[in-house]
Amino acid sequence: MRRITTLLFVLLSMSTQATPLIESAQQFNRYEQAFNQSRLAAFNGDLRTQEQKLKEARSALAKEQARAEALREQFSKNEEVLTEKTEALRLRTGSLGEMFGVVRQVAGDLRTITSSSITRIDGTATPANLDTLAESKALPDLAKIKALWQTLRQETELSGQIATITAPVVQPDGTTVDQEALRIGAFSVIGTGSEPMYLIADEQLGALRPPYRQPADASLLSNWVSADGLANIAIDPARGALLNIEAATPSISERIQQGGTIGYIIIGLGFVGLLIALWRLAALIAIGGGMRQQLKSKQPPSEDNALGRVMLAARKSTQGQDQELLEARLDEAVLRELPAIERGQAIIKLLAGIAPLMGLLGTVTGMIATFQAITAFGSGDAKLMAAGISQALITTVLGLVVAVPLLLLHSWVSSRSRELVHILDEQSAGIIAEAQEKSEQ
Repeated sequence: MRRITTLLFVLLSMSTQATPLIESAQQFNRYEQAFNQSRLAAFNGDLRTQEQKLKEARSALAKEQARAEALREQFSKNEEVLTEKTEALRLRTGSLGEMFGVVRQVAGDLRTITSSSITRIDGTATPANLDTLAESKALPDLAKIKALWQTLRQETELSGQIATITAPVVQPDGTTVDQEALRIGAFSVIGTGSEPMYLIADEQLGALRPPYRQPADASLLSNWVSADGLANIAIDPARGALLNIEAATPSISERIQQGGTIGYIIIGLGFVGLLIALWRLAALIAIGGGMRQQLKSKQPPSEDNALGRVMLAARKSTQGQDQELLEARLDEAVLRELPAIERGQAIIKLLAGIAPLMGLLGTVTGMIATFQAITAFGSGDAKLMAAGISQALITTVLGLVVAVPLLLLHSWVSSRSRELVHILDEQSAGIIAEAQEKSEQ
């Protein structure tokens, strides 16, 4: 009985504690239902708003489609009208269309001429806007055509004038200063400073500058500037192109400098070879003169020339000497004279062979320098490769220029020495023949 009472007490206490939990769950459920109802009402309101916007967008799309269709029809009508107007314009202009094409072409050509002409270096403006005429697709009016004709006339007049102008001139320190100069037509500009000189129009700088080197005829400028009457002067008919070419053409000393160390070595070899060849030619001429004098002389042989020494060697032999021994003595005497006659020929030939090899060496080293420049700076700028290419070509030229004269000199020296040796052999053979005739008698 006591156990039942305890169980009932426990159940009663548990039911008392669960009542607040149930009430809390029911209250949360009611809150969730109210929140879901408010969300559903808001969604239904947004749906009606979106449907209204969709209707408005469809209405606007229909209006734009109708407008696009109207514009399309209008564009087609405009195309037809434009075609009709273009055809009417073509029929009305007739041959004037070709004339206007010629006007644009002439304007383009004249723009090219005036942009680089020294007649505009002082800022003289053109009556016509050549840029507009050359690039315009519209038909020019009479005023523009007249301005183009005036521009042609102005350029013709300026090309025939010798006028004093004030133009910007690039100074040696790089600054640009306005100075007076004499313009000879469209060909040359002469600076009238303390020392008259030719000036070149630099299109990139928009100013005059002196060329890197004045031409040889620049010495006539002083006389021409100070002359009261007629005087000679040289002008550049290519409008500065010949002056640029003359300035860019290196002198002989500059070309030799481009060859570098190898070029100087080749020139040194050529100079040494030339001296040796001239020395040997002078020596052979002296030896040959003594031998010819000995042949013409009726006096006894002398030891001051090669033939006389050979003849003395033959006379020292006794009259009854053996024939073979006489020939041996004469061969010995001739061989004794050969070193003095053939001296230096091998050196000349060696130098003639070394010169082109040194030129080939310079070519290889120059190409190595060129490839190094290409590796370091790329191949976009040819000026960076010019030094190596110049060395390669100049050393090759120097090698050939030295080798060819040395080969000719070697051939000349060799022919002279062979001629002298032939005289000695001929006289030796004559002495042997005389001795043999005497022995037979």
